[in-house]
Amino acid sequence: MRYIAILVLFSLSFNLYGEVLRSDKLVEKTQKELSKVTINTKELVSLLKKEPNTKIIDIRTKADIVADGGFIKANKVVNIPRDKLEFIIADEVDENEKFVVHCLNGHRSALASKRLKDMGYKKLLYYKGSYEAWQKEKLPTSSLDKDINSFLYSKVKKVAHNIYTSIGRTSPSTYENSGHNNNLGFIIGKKYVFVWNAGANYLLAKAFHEEIKKITNLPVRYVLLENSQGHAMLGSSYWKEQGAKIVAHKIAKDEIKVKMADKRYLEKRKARVKDKLSFTKIVLPDIVFEDKKLFDLGGIKVEANYFGYAHEHSDIVLWIPKHKVVFAGDIAFNQRLLPIFEITQVPKWLQAWQKFAKLDAKIVVPGHGDVTNMKRVTKYTKDYLVYLQSNIQKIIDDGGDQTDAYKIDMHAYEHLDTYKELGLQNIGILFRQMEFQ
Repeated sequence: MRYIAILVLFSLSFNLYGEVLRSDKLVEKTQKELSKVTINTKELVSLLKKEPNTKIIDIRTKADIVADGGFIKANKVVNIPRDKLEFIIADEVDENEKFVVHCLNGHRSALASKRLKDMGYKKLLYYKGSYEAWQKEKLPTSSLDKDINSFLYSKVKKVAHNIYTSIGRTSPSTYENSGHNNNLGFIIGKKYVFVWNAGANYLLAKAFHEEIKKITNLPVRYVLLENSQGHAMLGSSYWKEQGAKIVAHKIAKDEIKVKMADKRYLEKRKARVKDKLSFTKIVLPDIVFEDKKLFDLGGIKVEANYFGYAHEHSDIVLWIPKHKVVFAGDIAFNQRLLPIFEITQVPKWLQAWQKFAKLDAKIVVPGHGDVTNMKRVTKYTKDYLVYLQSNIQKIIDDGGDQTDAYKIDMHAYEHLDTYKELGLQNIGILFRQMEFQ
Protein backbone atom coordinates (compact mmCIF):
# COMPACT_ATOMS: atom_id res chain seq x y z
CA MET A 1 0.00 0.00 0.00
CA ARG A 2 2.98 2.30 0.63
CA TYR A 3 3.95 2.03 -3.04
CA ILE A 4 0.41 2.80 -4.17
CA ALA A 5 0.41 5.94 -2.02
CA ILE A 6 3.75 6.99 -3.52
CA LEU A 7 2.38 6.37 -7.01
CA VAL A 8 -0.66 8.54 -6.25
CA LEU A 9 1.58 11.35 -4.99
CA PHE A 10 3.88 10.95 -7.99
CA SER A 11 0.96 11.19 -10.41
CA LEU A 12 -0.16 14.42 -8.73
CA SER A 13 3.32 15.90 -9.04
CA PHE A 14 3.21 16.70 -12.79
CA ASN A 15 1.75 19.84 -14.26
CA LEU A 16 0.11 20.02 -17.67
CA TYR A 17 3.47 20.42 -19.40
CA GLY A 18 5.02 17.31 -17.91
CA GLU A 19 7.27 19.26 -15.57
CA VAL A 20 7.84 17.89 -12.08
CA LEU A 21 6.50 20.12 -9.29
CA ARG A 22 8.45 20.58 -6.07
CA SER A 23 6.51 19.35 -3.03
CA ASP A 24 6.02 22.85 -1.64
CA LYS A 25 4.65 24.09 -4.97
CA LEU A 26 2.39 21.04 -5.21
CA VAL A 27 0.96 21.72 -1.76
CA GLU A 28 0.50 25.42 -2.56
CA LYS A 29 -1.27 24.58 -5.84
CA THR A 30 -3.50 22.00 -4.15
CA GLN A 31 -4.44 24.36 -1.31
CA LYS A 32 -5.62 26.92 -3.86
CA GLU A 33 -7.79 24.27 -5.50
CA LEU A 34 -9.32 23.49 -2.10
CA SER A 35 -10.11 27.12 -1.23
CA LYS A 36 -13.89 26.59 -1.37
CA VAL A 37 -13.76 23.75 1.18
CA THR A 38 -11.05 25.18 3.43
CA ILE A 39 -11.87 26.13 7.03
CA ASN A 40 -9.80 27.87 9.68
CA THR A 41 -9.56 27.23 13.42
CA LYS A 42 -12.36 29.64 14.35
CA GLU A 43 -14.67 28.03 11.79
CA LEU A 44 -13.85 24.53 13.02
CA VAL A 45 -14.58 25.52 16.62
CA SER A 46 -17.91 26.97 15.49
CA LEU A 47 -18.73 23.86 13.47
CA LEU A 48 -18.03 21.52 16.39
CA LYS A 49 -20.19 23.69 18.64
CA LYS A 50 -23.14 23.49 16.24
CA GLU A 51 -22.55 19.93 15.05
CA PRO A 52 -20.52 18.21 17.81
CA ASN A 53 -20.62 14.79 16.16
CA THR A 54 -18.84 15.94 13.00
CA LYS A 55 -16.04 13.48 12.24
CA ILE A 56 -12.44 14.69 12.36
CA ILE A 57 -10.13 12.59 10.17
CA ASP A 58 -6.50 12.78 11.35
CA ILE A 59 -4.22 11.36 8.64
CA ARG A 60 -1.02 11.23 10.70
CA THR A 61 0.51 7.95 11.86
CA LYS A 62 0.34 6.94 15.52
CA ALA A 63 4.07 7.63 15.77
CA ASP A 64 3.46 11.13 14.40
CA ILE A 65 0.67 11.76 16.90
CA VAL A 66 2.93 10.77 19.80
CA ALA A 67 5.81 12.87 18.47
CA ASP A 68 3.55 15.87 17.79
CA GLY A 69 2.16 15.76 21.31
CA GLY A 70 -1.39 14.60 20.73
CA PHE A 71 -4.52 15.10 18.65
CA ILE A 72 -7.60 17.33 18.50
CA LYS A 73 -10.06 16.43 21.24
CA ALA A 74 -13.57 16.20 19.80
CA ASN A 75 -16.55 13.85 19.98
CA LYS A 76 -15.57 11.87 16.89
CA VAL A 77 -11.90 11.70 15.95
CA VAL A 78 -10.80 8.99 13.52
CA ASN A 79 -7.14 8.25 12.84
CA ILE A 80 -6.49 6.98 9.29
CA PRO A 81 -2.80 7.16 8.28
CA ARG A 82 -2.30 8.73 4.86
CA ASP A 83 -0.99 5.54 3.24
CA LYS A 84 -4.21 3.71 4.13
CA LEU A 85 -6.67 6.53 3.47
CA GLU A 86 -8.09 5.41 0.12
CA PHE A 87 -8.62 1.89 1.44
CA ILE A 88 -10.24 2.71 4.79
CA ILE A 89 -12.17 5.96 4.28
CA ALA A 90 -15.31 4.20 2.98
CA ASP A 91 -15.53 2.24 6.24
CA GLU A 92 -15.44 5.44 8.29
CA VAL A 93 -17.32 8.07 6.30
CA ASP A 94 -20.53 7.91 4.27
CA GLU A 95 -20.48 9.39 0.78
CA ASN A 96 -22.75 12.32 1.73
CA GLU A 97 -21.42 12.84 5.28
CA LYS A 98 -19.71 16.06 6.33
CA PHE A 99 -16.21 15.50 7.74
CA VAL A 100 -12.96 17.39 8.34
CA VAL A 101 -9.48 16.31 7.23
CA HIS A 102 -6.24 17.50 8.84
CA CYS A 103 -2.64 16.56 9.66
CA LEU A 104 0.08 18.42 11.57
CA ASN A 105 0.47 21.53 9.41
CA GLY A 106 -1.99 21.14 6.54
CA HIS A 107 0.51 19.90 3.95
CA ARG A 108 -0.19 16.17 3.73
CA SER A 109 -3.86 16.73 4.46
CA ALA A 110 -4.10 19.10 1.46
CA LEU A 111 -3.01 16.30 -0.86
CA ALA A 112 -5.22 13.83 1.00
CA SER A 113 -8.24 16.15 0.77
CA LYS A 114 -7.71 16.62 -2.98
CA ARG A 115 -7.57 12.87 -3.40
CA LEU A 116 -10.79 12.36 -1.45
CA LYS A 117 -12.54 15.09 -3.46
CA ASP A 118 -11.51 13.28 -6.63
CA MET A 119 -12.95 10.08 -5.15
CA GLY A 120 -16.35 11.78 -4.84
CA TYR A 121 -16.58 12.99 -1.25
CA LYS A 122 -18.57 16.19 -1.75
CA LYS A 123 -18.93 17.35 1.87
CA LEU A 124 -15.26 17.17 2.81
CA LEU A 125 -13.77 20.13 4.68
CA TYR A 126 -10.03 20.80 4.73
CA TYR A 127 -8.65 22.25 7.98
CA LYS A 128 -5.63 24.11 6.65
CA GLY A 129 -4.16 25.11 10.03
CA SER A 130 -4.36 21.52 11.24
CA TYR A 131 -3.08 20.34 14.62
CA GLU A 132 -0.38 23.01 14.93
CA ALA A 133 -2.92 25.83 14.68
CA TRP A 134 -5.34 24.06 17.04
CA GLN A 135 -2.62 23.55 19.64
CA LYS A 136 -1.36 27.12 19.25
CA GLU A 137 -4.81 28.40 20.25
CA LYS A 138 -4.66 26.12 23.33
CA LEU A 139 -7.86 24.34 22.33
CA PRO A 140 -8.71 20.90 23.80
CA THR A 141 -6.29 18.14 22.86
CA SER A 142 -5.78 14.55 23.89
CA SER A 143 -2.94 12.08 23.51
CA LEU A 144 -2.13 8.43 23.01
CA ASP A 145 -0.14 8.88 26.20
CA LYS A 146 -0.65 12.07 28.21
CA ASP A 147 2.40 11.55 30.44
CA ILE A 148 5.16 10.59 28.01
CA ASN A 149 7.72 10.39 30.83
CA SER A 150 5.86 7.66 32.72
CA PHE A 151 4.27 4.28 32.19
CA LEU A 152 1.09 5.91 33.48
CA TYR A 153 -1.24 7.27 30.82
CA SER A 154 -1.88 10.45 32.82
CA LYS A 155 -0.33 12.23 35.77
CA VAL A 156 -1.64 11.69 39.30
CA LYS A 157 -4.13 14.35 40.35
CA LYS A 158 -5.88 15.27 43.58
CA VAL A 159 -9.54 14.31 44.01
CA ALA A 160 -10.06 15.49 47.61
CA HIS A 161 -7.94 15.86 50.77
CA ASN A 162 -5.44 12.94 50.73
CA ILE A 163 -7.33 11.24 47.87
CA TYR A 164 -5.70 10.91 44.44
CA THR A 165 -6.24 9.24 41.08
CA SER A 166 -4.52 8.60 37.77
CA ILE A 167 -7.07 8.48 34.96
CA GLY A 168 -6.55 5.80 32.33
CA ARG A 169 -7.15 6.17 28.61
CA THR A 170 -10.79 5.70 27.60
CA SER A 171 -9.97 3.23 24.84
CA PRO A 172 -8.55 -0.27 24.51
CA SER A 173 -5.17 -1.23 25.93
CA THR A 174 -2.21 -0.32 23.71
CA TYR A 175 1.58 -0.28 23.90
CA GLU A 176 1.54 3.53 24.12
CA ASN A 177 -0.72 3.60 27.18
CA SER A 178 1.05 0.59 28.78
CA GLY A 179 -2.33 -1.08 29.31
CA HIS A 180 -3.40 1.82 31.55
CA ASN A 181 -6.98 2.18 30.32
CA ASN A 182 -8.77 2.12 33.68
CA ASN A 183 -8.56 4.42 36.70
CA LEU A 184 -6.11 3.92 39.55
CA GLY A 185 -6.25 5.66 42.91
CA PHE A 186 -4.92 5.93 46.44
CA ILE A 187 -5.96 7.30 49.81
CA ILE A 188 -3.45 8.50 52.40
CA GLY A 189 -4.21 7.96 56.10
CA LYS A 190 -2.11 8.76 59.14
CA LYS A 191 -0.84 5.17 59.33
CA TYR A 192 -0.59 3.92 55.78
CA VAL A 193 -1.69 4.21 52.13
CA PHE A 194 -4.61 2.35 50.58
CA VAL A 195 -4.39 1.71 46.80
CA TRP A 196 -7.30 1.24 44.41
CA ASN A 197 -6.42 -1.26 41.64
CA ALA A 198 -3.10 -3.02 41.23
CA GLY A 199 -2.65 -1.86 37.63
CA ALA A 200 -2.35 -3.65 34.29
CA ASN A 201 1.20 -4.97 34.78
CA TYR A 202 4.19 -5.03 37.13
CA LEU A 203 5.94 -2.02 35.58
CA LEU A 204 2.79 0.10 35.60
CA ALA A 205 2.24 -0.71 39.30
CA LYS A 206 5.86 0.28 39.99
CA ALA A 207 5.41 3.57 38.12
CA PHE A 208 2.24 4.31 40.09
CA HIS A 209 4.06 3.58 43.35
CA GLU A 210 6.82 6.01 42.38
CA GLU A 211 4.18 8.73 42.04
CA ILE A 212 2.71 7.84 45.44
CA LYS A 213 6.16 8.12 47.05
CA LYS A 214 6.48 11.67 45.71
CA ILE A 215 3.50 12.61 47.90
CA THR A 216 3.98 10.47 51.02
CA ASN A 217 6.56 8.23 52.70
CA LEU A 218 3.89 6.05 54.32
CA PRO A 219 3.82 2.40 53.27
CA VAL A 220 1.13 0.90 51.05
CA ARG A 221 -0.69 -1.57 53.31
CA TYR A 222 -3.61 -2.72 51.11
CA VAL A 223 -4.37 -2.85 47.39
CA LEU A 224 -8.04 -3.33 46.51
CA LEU A 225 -9.02 -4.84 43.14
CA GLU A 226 -12.20 -3.48 41.55
CA ASN A 227 -12.74 -6.86 39.81
CA SER A 228 -10.72 -9.65 38.22
CA GLN A 229 -9.93 -7.91 34.93
CA GLY A 230 -6.30 -7.73 33.89
CA HIS A 231 -5.98 -3.96 34.22
CA ALA A 232 -7.21 -4.25 37.81
CA MET A 233 -5.14 -7.20 39.04
CA LEU A 234 -2.04 -7.95 36.92
CA GLY A 235 0.17 -5.56 38.89
CA SER A 236 -0.55 -7.44 42.14
CA SER A 237 2.78 -9.26 42.29
CA TYR A 238 4.63 -5.92 42.44
CA TRP A 239 2.56 -4.77 45.40
CA LYS A 240 3.06 -8.07 47.20
CA GLU A 241 6.81 -7.55 46.87
CA GLN A 242 6.34 -4.23 48.69
CA GLY A 243 4.61 -5.99 51.59
CA ALA A 244 1.05 -4.95 50.69
CA LYS A 245 -1.97 -7.24 51.02
CA ILE A 246 -4.16 -7.73 47.94
CA VAL A 247 -7.89 -7.47 48.66
CA ALA A 248 -10.73 -8.57 46.37
CA HIS A 249 -14.25 -9.92 46.35
CA LYS A 250 -14.44 -13.69 46.76
CA ILE A 251 -15.87 -14.07 43.24
CA ALA A 252 -12.87 -12.16 41.85
CA LYS A 253 -10.51 -14.62 43.52
CA ASP A 254 -12.26 -17.54 41.83
CA GLU A 255 -12.13 -15.73 38.47
CA ILE A 256 -8.41 -14.99 38.89
CA LYS A 257 -7.79 -18.70 39.57
CA VAL A 258 -9.31 -19.48 36.17
CA LYS A 259 -7.05 -16.94 34.48
CA MET A 260 -4.00 -18.39 36.25
CA ALA A 261 -4.82 -21.77 34.72
CA ASP A 262 -5.14 -20.31 31.22
CA LYS A 263 -1.64 -20.39 29.70
CA ARG A 264 -2.76 -18.10 26.87
CA TYR A 265 -4.03 -15.31 29.12
CA LEU A 266 -0.73 -13.45 29.54
CA GLU A 267 0.35 -14.20 25.98
CA LYS A 268 -2.74 -12.43 24.61
CA ARG A 269 -1.96 -9.33 26.65
CA LYS A 270 1.70 -9.45 25.70
CA ALA A 271 0.68 -9.20 22.04
CA ARG A 272 -0.52 -5.66 22.82
CA VAL A 273 1.90 -4.27 25.39
CA LYS A 274 4.94 -6.40 24.46
CA ASP A 275 7.98 -5.76 26.70
CA LYS A 276 5.87 -3.64 29.06
CA LEU A 277 4.46 -6.88 30.43
CA SER A 278 7.94 -7.82 31.75
CA PHE A 279 8.03 -9.30 35.29
CA THR A 280 4.23 -9.59 35.33
CA LYS A 281 2.68 -12.72 36.76
CA ILE A 282 -0.76 -13.61 38.09
CA VAL A 283 -1.11 -13.98 41.86
CA LEU A 284 -4.13 -14.58 44.06
CA PRO A 285 -5.60 -12.04 46.51
CA ASP A 286 -4.59 -12.37 50.17
CA ILE A 287 -7.91 -11.17 51.62
CA VAL A 288 -11.42 -11.69 50.26
CA PHE A 289 -14.79 -10.39 51.42
CA GLU A 290 -18.46 -10.86 50.52
CA ASP A 291 -20.61 -7.77 51.12
CA LYS A 292 -18.50 -5.13 52.87
CA LYS A 293 -14.97 -4.70 54.18
CA LEU A 294 -13.94 -1.75 56.38
CA PHE A 295 -10.43 -0.28 56.62
CA ASP A 296 -9.18 2.31 59.11
CA LEU A 297 -6.18 4.11 57.60
CA GLY A 298 -5.76 6.37 60.61
CA GLY A 299 -7.75 9.57 60.45
CA ILE A 300 -9.84 8.29 57.56
CA LYS A 301 -11.98 5.18 57.01
CA VAL A 302 -12.86 3.54 53.73
CA GLU A 303 -15.42 0.88 52.81
CA ALA A 304 -15.20 -1.73 50.06
CA ASN A 305 -18.77 -2.53 49.01
CA TYR A 306 -20.25 -5.27 46.84
CA PHE A 307 -23.71 -4.44 45.53
CA GLY A 308 -24.20 -7.50 43.32
CA TYR A 309 -23.65 -8.37 39.67
CA ALA A 310 -22.95 -5.33 37.53
CA HIS A 311 -20.69 -5.02 34.48
CA GLU A 312 -19.02 -8.20 35.75
CA HIS A 313 -19.92 -10.54 38.60
CA SER A 314 -17.17 -9.31 40.90
CA ASP A 315 -17.42 -5.51 40.53
CA ILE A 316 -17.01 -3.56 43.77
CA VAL A 317 -16.89 0.12 44.76
CA LEU A 318 -14.69 1.94 47.29
CA TRP A 319 -16.53 4.49 49.43
CA ILE A 320 -14.83 7.23 51.47
CA PRO A 321 -17.74 8.59 53.58
CA LYS A 322 -15.79 11.41 55.23
CA HIS A 323 -15.35 13.16 51.87
CA LYS A 324 -18.34 11.59 50.07
CA VAL A 325 -15.96 10.31 47.38
CA VAL A 326 -16.53 7.00 45.62
CA PHE A 327 -14.20 4.99 43.40
CA ALA A 328 -17.04 3.41 41.44
CA GLY A 329 -15.11 0.87 39.38
CA ASP A 330 -17.01 -0.65 36.48
CA ILE A 331 -20.42 -0.09 38.00
CA ALA A 332 -20.25 3.48 36.58
CA PHE A 333 -18.83 4.94 33.37
CA ASN A 334 -18.04 8.42 32.06
CA GLN A 335 -16.76 9.68 28.67
CA ARG A 336 -16.66 6.21 27.11
CA LEU A 337 -19.41 3.77 26.24
CA LEU A 338 -19.77 0.97 28.76
CA PRO A 339 -19.40 -2.61 27.48
CA ILE A 340 -22.08 -5.27 27.84
CA PHE A 341 -20.45 -8.70 28.03
CA GLU A 342 -22.05 -12.09 27.61
CA ILE A 343 -21.82 -12.49 31.40
CA THR A 344 -23.34 -9.06 32.04
CA GLN A 345 -26.85 -9.16 33.48
CA VAL A 346 -28.39 -5.74 32.91
CA PRO A 347 -31.37 -6.20 35.30
CA LYS A 348 -28.97 -7.08 38.14
CA TRP A 349 -26.69 -4.20 37.18
CA LEU A 350 -29.65 -1.85 37.56
CA GLN A 351 -30.45 -3.39 40.96
CA ALA A 352 -26.85 -2.86 42.04
CA TRP A 353 -27.11 0.72 40.79
CA GLN A 354 -29.96 1.45 43.20
CA LYS A 355 -27.71 0.51 46.13
CA PHE A 356 -24.79 2.43 44.65
CA ALA A 357 -26.92 5.57 44.19
CA LYS A 358 -27.91 5.51 47.88
CA LEU A 359 -24.33 6.41 48.80
CA ASP A 360 -25.20 9.88 47.49
CA ALA A 361 -21.60 10.54 46.47
CA LYS A 362 -20.54 14.09 45.70
CA ILE A 363 -17.42 13.10 43.78
CA VAL A 364 -17.27 10.02 41.53
CA VAL A 365 -14.12 8.44 40.16
CA PRO A 366 -15.67 6.08 37.59
CA GLY A 367 -14.14 2.89 36.27
CA HIS A 368 -13.36 4.71 33.04
CA GLY A 369 -13.36 8.43 32.29
CA ASP A 370 -12.48 11.52 34.27
CA VAL A 371 -13.56 12.46 37.79
CA THR A 372 -17.20 13.55 37.74
CA ASN A 373 -20.49 13.46 39.67
CA MET A 374 -23.52 11.21 40.05
CA LYS A 375 -25.59 13.12 37.50
CA ARG A 376 -23.13 12.41 34.71
CA VAL A 377 -22.43 8.74 35.46
CA THR A 378 -26.17 8.19 35.83
CA LYS A 379 -26.68 9.59 32.33
CA TYR A 380 -24.04 7.38 30.73
CA THR A 381 -24.59 4.25 32.79
CA LYS A 382 -28.03 3.74 34.32
CA ASP A 383 -29.95 5.87 31.81
CA TYR A 384 -28.13 4.23 28.89
CA LEU A 385 -28.93 0.73 30.16
CA VAL A 386 -32.59 1.58 30.79
CA TYR A 387 -32.88 3.21 27.35
CA LEU A 388 -31.38 0.21 25.60
CA GLN A 389 -33.41 -2.28 27.60
CA SER A 390 -36.76 -0.53 27.07
CA ASN A 391 -36.22 -0.05 23.33
CA ILE A 392 -35.20 -3.66 22.80
CA GLN A 393 -38.19 -4.86 24.81
CA LYS A 394 -40.53 -2.84 22.59
CA ILE A 395 -38.96 -4.34 19.47
CA ILE A 396 -39.38 -7.86 20.86
CA ASP A 397 -42.99 -7.16 21.89
CA ASP A 398 -43.72 -5.91 18.36
CA GLY A 399 -42.26 -9.06 16.81
CA GLY A 400 -39.08 -7.40 15.61
CA ASP A 401 -35.65 -9.00 15.32
CA GLN A 402 -32.03 -8.13 16.02
CA THR A 403 -31.74 -6.23 12.73
CA ASP A 404 -34.49 -3.90 13.95
CA ALA A 405 -32.63 -3.44 17.23
CA TYR A 406 -29.55 -2.17 15.40
CA LYS A 407 -31.72 0.73 14.14
CA ILE A 408 -32.35 2.09 17.64
CA ASP A 409 -31.56 5.82 17.75
CA MET A 410 -28.20 6.05 19.57
CA HIS A 411 -27.47 9.69 18.72
CA ALA A 412 -27.14 10.66 22.41
CA TYR A 413 -24.29 8.17 22.89
CA GLU A 414 -22.45 8.17 19.55
CA HIS A 415 -19.91 10.74 20.74
CA LEU A 416 -18.63 8.52 23.55
CA ASP A 417 -15.21 6.90 23.26
CA THR A 418 -15.40 3.21 22.23
CA TYR A 419 -18.87 3.70 20.72
CA LYS A 420 -17.51 2.43 17.42
CA GLU A 421 -16.23 -0.76 19.06
CA LEU A 422 -19.14 -1.36 21.43
CA GLY A 423 -22.29 0.38 20.16
CA LEU A 424 -23.68 -2.42 18.00
CA GLN A 425 -22.06 -5.15 20.10
CA ASN A 426 -23.98 -4.02 23.18
CA ILE A 427 -27.28 -4.00 21.30
CA GLY A 428 -26.65 -7.46 19.87
CA ILE A 429 -25.70 -9.08 23.17
CA LEU A 430 -28.57 -7.52 25.13
CA PHE A 431 -31.11 -8.38 22.41
CA ARG A 432 -30.07 -12.05 22.43
CA GLN A 433 -30.26 -12.15 26.22
CA MET A 434 -33.70 -10.55 26.33
CA GLU A 435 -35.09 -12.51 23.38
CA PHE A 436 -35.03 -15.77 25.34
CA GLN A 437 -36.05 -14.45 28.74
